[in-house]
Amino acid sequence: MKRSMWGITLIATAAGLWSCNGDPTGDLRAGERIIADPASVFIDEGATKFVTVELVDGQGNQLATNFASQNVGAGITVAEDPTFLQTTIGTRLPTQARFVVSGLTPSVSSFEVTAGDTTLTVPVRVLPTSFAGIFSTAAPAQNEIVTITAPAGFSFADVSGVIVGADTGVVVAHAADGTSVSFVARPVLDTLPGTNTVTVVGASSVLYPSVPLTLPSVDSLTIAPVVSVPGTDAPGTAPTLTAPLAAAGTVTAIFDKGTFTGADVTSIGFGATGNQYYKITVPEAGDYTVAVSWDGASDLDAFVCPTIDCLTGTQLGSGSANPESSILTLAPATYFLVVSSYHDPAAPETIPGRVLVTVARP
Repeated sequence: MKRSMWGITLIATAAGLWSCNGDPTGDLRAGERIIADPASVFIDEGATKFVTVELVDGQGNQLATNFASQNVGAGITVAEDPTFLQTTIGTRLPTQARFVVSGLTPSVSSFEVTAGDTTLTVPVRVLPTSFAGIFSTAAPAQNEIVTITAPAGFSFADVSGVIVGADTGVVVAHAADGTSVSFVARPVLDTLPGTNTVTVVGASSVLYPSVPLTLPSVDSLTIAPVVSVPGTDAPGTAPTLTAPLAAAGTVTAIFDKGTFTGADVTSIGFGATGNQYYKITVPEAGDYTVAVSWDGASDLDAFVCPTIDCLTGTQLGSGSANPESSILTLAPATYFLVVSSYHDPAAPETIPGRVLVTVARP
């Protein structure tokens, strides 16, 4: 009798445990979650991206279920991919699904994926692919400063470069609040003007200011062919560049055609075929970066001289470096910059089509 009662007790206990716990895999299923790859989506405006999802238990094992999307946010569309090759684990239900996310307009958005009672929110950021800024001129003359005003929702505060077509322009200033950036476009080498898109490197959107963007403009600029700047053939008629006074990074720039017809007035030319002359007016004492760069494989030498006869001068850079550049401590005065086309007399010389002179406040 005692033995029989003991057996009944064990059965009752087992039944009680079963009734309390239900499904013996319940502890595993209690940890069910949806995994998305990628977990968050960055997508260009007008592009599409795949997001693959699966449902797993508390141990990471795949579970068969049906997936669906819901609560799709602004600026995107989401659709399940019917071409995705689904897998199963002994049932007709899939263990994975793939969704196609399309970026319609720049936005910070999201959508939800459901699998039974489980829901996952997938963040989506749609990045702009262009900007519609306002140009101060649509057809700048050679060395004319162009200012781009940023459209609503964009900032140019951290701009690292401006590209016009395939050429890099010279950023001369940008507003501290990011509302504008100013640059000088590199003139084209062709005989006819060129129409080029302007691309701003390092722009940002207020939707995600920490993401640097490289954005082309909706509108283009017409860039004129390079021509010789008058007066560069002699020190007395040399064009003047005013050294910048503003904060660090402010630049004065001038593009010129490399004709090199000026006489060599001193021995500093060292076999030069000719010189070009520029004046630098420094209104405030300080350190200035003076640089000369050029196209092609030519070898230019550049000197900053304190007087018009240039009996003495400080050479920028050394050897055949391009650009030739030095940081000089200058007092308020007018200085002469001599750019010499230097070469081995026994070798042919290629005159560069474009020469760029810049003065910057470090």
